[in-house]
Amino acid sequence: MEQTEIFGKIDKALHNLEASFENFQKKHNQRLQQFYTAQQRPVSLTYETKWEDQTEKKAFLNYISQGRDVSSQKSLTSQEGPKGGYFVPQPLVEHIQDRLLQVSPFRQIARVSQISTDSLELLLDKGGADVGWVSEVEERLETNAPELSKVKITTHQIYAKPRASQKLLDDASIDLESWVVSKISDKMARAENTAFLHGDGQGKPRGFLNYPLVAKGKNEFGKIEALKTGVEGGFANADVLIEALNTLKPEYLQGAVWLMPRSALSALRQLKETSTGNYLWQPGLLTGQPQTLLGHPIVVMDEMPALIMGKATPSIAFGNFHEGYQIVDRSGIHVLRDPYSAKPYVEFYATKRVGGDVINTEAIKVIHFSKE
Repeated sequence: MEQTEIFGKIDKALHNLEASFENFQKKHNQRLQQFYTAQQRPVSLTYETKWEDQTEKKAFLNYISQGRDVSSQKSLTSQEGPKGGYFVPQPLVEHIQDRLLQVSPFRQIARVSQISTDSLELLLDKGGADVGWVSEVEERLETNAPELSKVKITTHQIYAKPRASQKLLDDASIDLESWVVSKISDKMARAENTAFLHGDGQGKPRGFLNYPLVAKGKNEFGKIEALKTGVEGGFANADVLIEALNTLKPEYLQGAVWLMPRSALSALRQLKETSTGNYLWQPGLLTGQPQTLLGHPIVVMDEMPALIMGKATPSIAFGNFHEGYQIVDRSGIHVLRDPYSAKPYVEFYATKRVGGDVINTEAIKVIHFSKE
């Protein structure tokens, strides 16, 4: 084979490799951009609700603005709760859930299911079923069955009590539908975020930071592996981040994200690779493009423990939360109009039921800012 022909084949191979890398990079960037689309999208307070029953809409908004009267009583009787008030019509419930998704970073990365009962029961596999190889006529020996654990995720009541003056409610230029959606969902989202991280499971969801933390290599069912930085409230070096990436099983890396408060993000932005001197944190250079760390999206959530110099805190989590954490919403939102308790304001007592718990501790790792 002539030398010219050899060099030609090498050039062709390099060209194909370069094209494959560009294609991979393009798909990777598309995945990151899709992941952050909801978070980067401006939140609108105006909703185009497709009400199939305009009488239902008119009756509910009449109840919000004026209270229960003759014109709305007939339409709302079937939705009246046992303790007064009414169930929010389904079109409005859907908008409240959409708004919760927009303003809650954790709901965007976790698994979310809606149920019609008070709890969701799951069977979790502690290990995995054994398999074996066998020839066509060889005897099939029995394999070990997986060890299962039953988990019950109970929904708990969460409430919001927004207020408005009667003058505001009487103003025809005010979009009451959008006002109800934003006030209820914004207040509930803040309480939910805290519970999904720190909740003890008593009257609220159980947060993943409420689970016992164990040292690297000692991961057990029901416990979350923690990697220590070696410095209280700071980084000794960037090795712990790479270690967290390598510790997570490969099947969970697709869709894995970094979860941290802004104080931890500030510290990360100063870290550099030892060999190249390049920053590990990569900003989103284009509109809608997420900021990344070691190729994985960064989700900023200030409900995570703040990073404070000299204080040991689990301020960063890394994992696939869609595989690791389950949020459960019970369908239906109840609202009670109270014009008496907070005069001269009208108070709205809105309640819904939500639960949450870890379903796979292997899919979540925690970086603990503490000494060895």
